Amino acid sequence: MINLKFACPVCQSALTQFDKSLKCENNHSFDLAKKGYANLLLSHQMSSKQPGDNKAMIKARTQFLEKGYYKPLIKRITQILIEQKVNHLLDAGCGEGYYTQYLKQSINYIDGLDISKEGILQGCRRDKSINWCIGSVSALPYLEESFDAVLSVFCRTEEEQFKKVLKQNGLILFVGPGVNHLPNLRSKLYDEVLPYQTDKQEDYFKDSFEMIHEEKLDIHFTVIQEDILPLLSMTPHYWKCTKENKEKLLEMNELKETGNFSIRLFRKL
Repeated sequence: MINLKFACPVCQSALTQFDKSLKCENNHSFDLAKKGYANLLLSHQMSSKQPGDNKAMIKARTQFLEKGYYKPLIKRITQILIEQKVNHLLDAGCGEGYYTQYLKQSINYIDGLDISKEGILQGCRRDKSINWCIGSVSALPYLEESFDAVLSVFCRTEEEQFKKVLKQNGLILFVGPGVNHLPNLRSKLYDEVLPYQTDKQEDYFKDSFEMIHEEKLDIHFTVIQEDILPLLSMTPHYWKCTKENKEKLLEMNELKETGNFSIRLFRKL
């Protein structure tokens, strides 16, 4: 694996690669999978036998994202990271690795971490040269001050963990839903469509970071019928809406939609 920055999830000391395994000075050992990833998720960090997105959810995300609907978003993310001269990036909660793989074209070193084994397996299929890791954002298995920046796209955030693995003046690039994200999809599922409460995003990293940039990005696109279910499956609305409203949505021939994204850049104090 390239530019190894892994820390032992048991004792936090550095992990060194020995053939097909990772070992620390205290002889804790972790196998490197043939498919190209490290599994550093401990059993007590798992809320279920298969935490994170399952195979069907990863397949849905892959189908939707690879159609290019969110291409303007990944281009903007790339532009910001290039402007900030990021050399080593951690994609924390990388899912199936769509953003991770794209960013590798512009970032010298990139690591992708997700708690979903199915997500990391899909990442390995994309590019085995990336350091893929099954692990928890709540207990990042990396050495202190390893990264120039952490990317968090629609994923759980952990201020202290991000602070730990970031270098001095390191950055967090956070992407979440804007106030009016996917309004047409939501209008088909609910009687009343409420704006997303985005003000709380400013407080995610308030103790150890300062926000240095904020912007909104709107993407207008038309989702063809076969991609409506994959889009819905990427959102929490899949589990919240009624069966009847879900069926009505999936009967549509196409869905004209707006992706409204909140993009915030934070610097470590």
